[in-house]
Amino acid sequence: FWPSGARTLEAPRPPPQPTWIARAPRGARPAAMAPTNARVIVVGGGLAGLSAACELLERGCNVTILEKEENLGGNSSKATTGIAAPGNSLQAAAGITDDGSDLASLDGPEGSALVKVGPQDMQWLTKILGVDSELVLRLTPGHKTARTVGTKTHFPGAVITYAAIHVLQQVSNLKPDRLEIVANAKVTKLLTSANKVTGVEVMVNGAVTTMFGPVILATGGFAGDYGPGSILATMAKTYMGYPTTNDERASGDGVKLGKDIGAGTANLDSVQLTPTAAVMQGQADAQFKVVVSDAISGAGAKLIDANGKRFCE
Repeated sequence: FWPSGARTLEAPRPPPQPTWIARAPRGARPAAMAPTNARVIVVGGGLAGLSAACELLERGCNVTILEKEENLGGNSSKATTGIAAPGNSLQAAAGITDDGSDLASLDGPEGSALVKVGPQDMQWLTKILGVDSELVLRLTPGHKTARTVGTKTHFPGAVITYAAIHVLQQVSNLKPDRLEIVANAKVTKLLTSANKVTGVEVMVNGAVTTMFGPVILATGGFAGDYGPGSILATMAKTYMGYPTTNDERASGDGVKLGKDIGAGTANLDSVQLTPTAAVMQGQADAQFKVVVSDAISGAGAKLIDANGKRFCE
């Protein structure tokens, strides 16, 4: 199904003429999940939404991606370090045995399930996007062994996310009946019937319309919204005084949409702090900071203050 020749940032070239190839699915396909006439609505065009669209297409669904910004990519396109994936193929090639048990114990059943299947999903995604040759193994802070999958050049978020955008745009151009990508589309409401979500109300370029079908929320985090009614202000106000490496796109849209129809939430007070953000000259008081990749510390960098003194180990 997937077009060949996904473009990466290391070797930009004109988009190739895609060819369609068959690919065996990773596992049994649930029949109820993939009626060929279903159009699934994916809210959010970051890496989570793009990955969901890839799998839905592979499983036979038709897809509409709704992205509130002009361009796809979201915060994912800025990710600087990589993806922690215990038991990945790069570890196997390096002779590293890693069951991820130290991570699986952190977040209960959900964390354990993610550690178990996440690396397989990541490898499936990088394979269909054609970026396997870009990947390298890194040791990063907080991990007992080298398990983080990064990229040889450029930020991994940019390499993987832009490859996904490129591939999906090819699919949309060649098979518009299978994939529709709508930018400047802000979902304002989840539509329900008999306690089930049936579609969305969405504003596209100022006009409100409705779309019907199964809905996947993939709208990212909320730490870029510091407004008085924000999730940060109501659920984790301790962090309101801190700067952030998230931009205004990370505003918790999906969480708000879900809560509006009675969905449950968990762990909204769990916000990660990092000491590695760059203070740009003349912008010491700016709320938005540029993140400094953890890969730098993992490679042995020493962090010093303005006086040349180490301030953390």
